[in-house]
Amino acid sequence: MTLKRSTARRGKTHFDPIDLEVLWNRLITVVDEAAYAVIRTSMSKVVVEGRDFGALLLDPKGRLVAADVSIASKTGTISIAVKELLKYFPANSLKPGDVLATNNPWWVMGHLNDVAVVAPLFHKGRLVGFAECMAHMADIGGCLSGPPREVYEEGLIIPPVKAMEGGRENPVFFAMLGANVRVPHQVLGDVRALVVGCRVMEAKLSEFLAEQRMSDLSGLADAILRKSRHAMRQGIRETIPDGIYQGSTSVDGFAQPLHIHARVEVRDGNVKVDFAGSSPQSDQGINCTLVYTAVWSTYTIKCLAGPHVPNNEGTFSPIQVTAPPGSFLNPRFPAPVRMKPSSGHYIPDAIIDALKDVIKDQILAESGNKFLVDFAGRDEADRPYSDVMFIMGGMGARGSKDGLHCMSFPANSSNLPVEILEATIPVRVLYKRIRPDSGGAGRYRGGCGQEFAFESVSATPLTVRAVHGKLSTPPGGLRGALPGAAGALLMNDKPIPDKTPRVMHRGDVMRLIVPGSGGMYPARERETAALMRDIENGIVTIESAVRDYALPRAAASVK
Repeated sequence: MTLKRSTARRGKTHFDPIDLEVLWNRLITVVDEAAYAVIRTSMSKVVVEGRDFGALLLDPKGRLVAADVSIASKTGTISIAVKELLKYFPANSLKPGDVLATNNPWWVMGHLNDVAVVAPLFHKGRLVGFAECMAHMADIGGCLSGPPREVYEEGLIIPPVKAMEGGRENPVFFAMLGANVRVPHQVLGDVRALVVGCRVMEAKLSEFLAEQRMSDLSGLADAILRKSRHAMRQGIRETIPDGIYQGSTSVDGFAQPLHIHARVEVRDGNVKVDFAGSSPQSDQGINCTLVYTAVWSTYTIKCLAGPHVPNNEGTFSPIQVTAPPGSFLNPRFPAPVRMKPSSGHYIPDAIIDALKDVIKDQILAESGNKFLVDFAGRDEADRPYSDVMFIMGGMGARGSKDGLHCMSFPANSSNLPVEILEATIPVRVLYKRIRPDSGGAGRYRGGCGQEFAFESVSATPLTVRAVHGKLSTPPGGLRGALPGAAGALLMNDKPIPDKTPRVMHRGDVMRLIVPGSGGMYPARERETAALMRDIENGIVTIESAVRDYALPRAAASVK
């Protein structure tokens, strides 16, 4: 790129399409480098292996301009944390080296474990934007012995605070945080890793602006957001016909199921998703704050209508999300919210149910989702440990392809390797295997879930909480296909409810049976060659092939 063209760009809001594509991708690289820095410096397996974190670049107005490509719930959203923090710390009061922090669930991703740090970004002494790095902490304190009834019982609430001022750590903040968590070395290390991510983003952004002879991001941000907004609206117009659509699903509650009702209104490239009619908020921590409800709503529409458009505020601006205050998808403070994935992860199912008759190949049958498993205890040397792992279910069949095994939707966090788990937590993994026949039969088969069993080898009590959202109801198939297999949770071969902390002693075995996923189109339409491959690979048994696919037993027995 020549200096002449670079100089001509300064202060402009209209860019040559080639220039804009190059600059746009450079900004995404800036954010990705910050994300890699977080991975390299984090102390927790939930971040390093599970990838449960995010990095965002915002302009001086607090508008999301670029996001890394880690976990969907952290990047497929417009975080309101920056705008809320600026109400307490006005932009003109911030200086280089300042870092703000909070974990307010109504601002940041829905529960206290998600901590966000926000840093003003300066270039040549001028505020040019904000970096926001957030991650799921391995522990945030709170009660492990029973179900909290208020957010106060779920852990430490971090008010808007300066974690760093002028480049120096706020000792009171770090002392307060360390005193309220079970693994202070891990948690403080992870917060510092988020600060490192912000610092890397500032350095790389400043380098980018200097190379491009730009004084700030304003003109480029305007162009990116305008282009993204246009692309998203065009994608909606081409994918979803104008109209009003209704859909629903349910999640496992405690005393009774909770219902999600979605009303999707589409008009000329704009979408309104309203969850009026959904169940009232719960007195236990399966509520989902509006910011997290919006995450999965916007992400679902984006997957359907604009999967290749990068994540930024322009992309999501055509999508409006509302839910009645006091519902479990928009609970009032101080509602408990710790287990928000057990409700939020099923929001896409209600939206897809609403649109299933008007969208063709982009559609997805219901997925089996995942277990989130929290471990906490003290080892024989009386040292604390705490971490989180994910056990994936099946991903639903698509409009023209089979579903994926052990790849849940909508969450795209990563499986924790068995070797890492056993090196971190005092457990022995007995097996981790795909569940045959758990993928719903169809022309396109649903992805299979898995079975995962581990034994406590700890000489001291080990507290485990396995959280799922929908075990008892099979994930539904679409367009004439069969549902996938439901799931279960067992302790020493006896069924136990999920979401409830359990104390394991040496020799106790917990077994997680993760749901499969729904199929797509009638099973009799599946190609015989594809079905025979499934039998050969152990994905479908002969009994299922005969029963669900109507394959002659003689043909099924041929190897």
